[in-house]
Amino acid sequence: MSRFSPKAMLIAFVVMMLVVLLLFISWWVVRITLYIPQTVGIDRVEALCSKWPPRRQVPFFEPPRKWSSDCGAVRRQFGSHVSEDTFISFTYISPFDNRSYRGTLQRNWNDQNQPTRTGDRIEIEASRLMAETFTDWSSSSIAAENIIRSPPKGN
Repeated sequence: MSRFSPKAMLIAFVVMMLVVLLLFISWWVVRITLYIPQTVGIDRVEALCSKWPPRRQVPFFEPPRKWSSDCGAVRRQFGSHVSEDTFISFTYISPFDNRSYRGTLQRNWNDQNQPTRTGDRIEIEASRLMAETFTDWSSSSIAAENIIRSPPKGN
């Protein structure tokens, strides 16, 4: 038998649901306020390989994974502890300064849940506050280990 009355449990459940709803609404407001969706065309699709990260990886404190286009050399060096992932590159217009920037995402599927190909169009969201910042929140087809990478310098 519970120590809490049914009324107290109902109140706790309602408060918990209100907190979840408030978090969802605040996330939605942040997205609308800080990001602008735009459709971009994929310029390049590349398969890159990397050694699997350690199981006990501490986010933000581990060095980023090193990716290589020479998958054979990576496999010879690390054996079966290698992952191969698809990276796409595209150009987007930053709403911050209306200039063109290059972006790269680790992503296996396009917005139609088909393997990515050069020329496909995908939806991204570009930051209103930072010129070289974008995300891919709008897609359900992001690779499991998606890492948003800053565009290469010099563009």
